[in-house]
Amino acid sequence: MNIYNILEKTIELIENNLCNHDLNILFLAKKLFISPYYLQRIFYSLIGKTIGLYIRERRLTEAGTDIKNGERVIDVAVKYGYESQESFSRAFKNFHGVNPGTAKKGVIISCLPKVNILNLIKGEISMNIKIEKEKAFNIIVLSKKFNEETSFEEVPKFWNAYNSSGYQNFVPPMLGICINNDKGIDFEYGIGSLKEYCSEIPEGFKQINIAEHLWGKFYTKGKMPKAIQDLWKEVIEWVQNSEYELADNYDFECYSEGDTDSDDYVSGIWVPLILK
Repeated sequence: MNIYNILEKTIELIENNLCNHDLNILFLAKKLFISPYYLQRIFYSLIGKTIGLYIRERRLTEAGTDIKNGERVIDVAVKYGYESQESFSRAFKNFHGVNPGTAKKGVIISCLPKVNILNLIKGEISMNIKIEKEKAFNIIVLSKKFNEETSFEEVPKFWNAYNSSGYQNFVPPMLGICINNDKGIDFEYGIGSLKEYCSEIPEGFKQINIAEHLWGKFYTKGKMPKAIQDLWKEVIEWVQNSEYELADNYDFECYSEGDTDSDDYVSGIWVPLILK
């Protein structure tokens, strides 16, 4: 399946399970036989929302229709998995701007319609690709755990903290490494460099030994962070349609020196590959 097929099936599963209290990214990934980590990447790169946020907003959209159609607030709250009428009412007002009682009177409320895959325009591939075997190498990183649902906001904060700490004077921030866990939605993310570029290993950093492997190396030009986000979409689509599949549970984002706000800024992604 290409990434649009995966997205289409994800949307279909969500729509058919809006009232299923077990609906979450783990449920979807299991049904689609794909890692939660990569499913979230596909979804976010194409939709611009995390899966969890999309599910919440779709449920609240349908809940608004149910309320306007005269269903009891407590029944609608239970239907969409809220623990209490109070928590549902808070979420309803945050999304719609009015409480459920006001919505019953027929006021205009917010709406997140089901995504129409046909309206997603597929862009041209803008990346340069190399498939190369690399000998084993060592990297030095400072890492922490992130959750897929909040990582798109929290990882940039991690970068900002790294760059303001002085660590970059000892371990240049050349790499962002994602170490994902197929069994859950938490993953480890590290910032660092190849060991030979480090003048010192500060306390709290660790060494990771990367085995010899065949790598897909993808590069692009453009302003950050949009360029790397768009590149991820193209990488995942390329892998889905190639003779390769992803190996191991890690990948690299590679960053060059230069102005990250420049249209000519170069960044890249390395993913380990094996033949299907």
